Amino acid sequence: MLTGSCGLSFNLHLDRYPQLASLIKHWLLDPIALLFLGSVVVGLILVRRLYRSGAGKGSLLIPCISLAWILMFVICSSPSFVNPLLTTLEGRYPDSNDCESGSHIVVLSGGVDSRAESAESFERMSNATHVRAVAAWRLANAEPRIRLLVAGGQIGQVTEAEVVANYWRALGIDPNRIIEEAESSNTRENALQAFALLRDENVTGPIRLITSALHMPRAIRSFRNVFTESGIEFCRVSVDRQALLRFSAWAWMPQSTALIKFGKWLHEIVALLIYRTRGWI
Repeated sequence: MLTGSCGLSFNLHLDRYPQLASLIKHWLLDPIALLFLGSVVVGLILVRRLYRSGAGKGSLLIPCISLAWILMFVICSSPSFVNPLLTTLEGRYPDSNDCESGSHIVVLSGGVDSRAESAESFERMSNATHVRAVAAWRLANAEPRIRLLVAGGQIGQVTEAEVVANYWRALGIDPNRIIEEAESSNTRENALQAFALLRDENVTGPIRLITSALHMPRAIRSFRNVFTESGIEFCRVSVDRQALLRFSAWAWMPQSTALIKFGKWLHEIVALLIYRTRGWI
């Protein structure tokens, strides 16, 4: 609270003005937003100096380059652009809500920090891995007879599968219900190694495949490609959705979180192209 000499009070508690607080957070406190604003200001200064010196007169090259830079920046890091891009993949394969209860669940690990020192380093699980593991744990609690297969290879001193499997054990899942696939390093290998393990299992009903919604288009097609002649069917259980369906009016402003999401989307687009080229999907 600040009080002026005339007795006027100015309340600076931003929690009373949530929209203003959000604006300051996303426009003035986000490093990507600051970098964007800074690059625009520097660009305008440079263009002005060039035109004042006469070097830029009659040329559209500089304005076009500046505009292209701004558009690229906004498209790659603006929630208004990135969230619709995410939905093009996350909405491609909606969940199979009518999926019947089967004998197995396959969970694809989404990464574990390479600094994990043991299979009990649960805090080193990525957010994607944790969300997938919890979703499987809930289903396992609801259906005590199903078995859980977790796929994920070596990362440093342990494997992703070991970390997730130990996490389930810590949550009370019977170790006899858990199958670890710790040899794979990508989605294609996840499917191949899972096939090698499940062909010796008594699989009944559809297998529920759990992974992030953004990863599901590549995952479900990879598994169906590998299991095509086995007669085993898969039902999709998508978690960890990244796209926001609602965002603020100033969401065109670049944000760090949106840039990270764009990186994930770009990774999946490139991976889908590679998998399609190699005939894996």
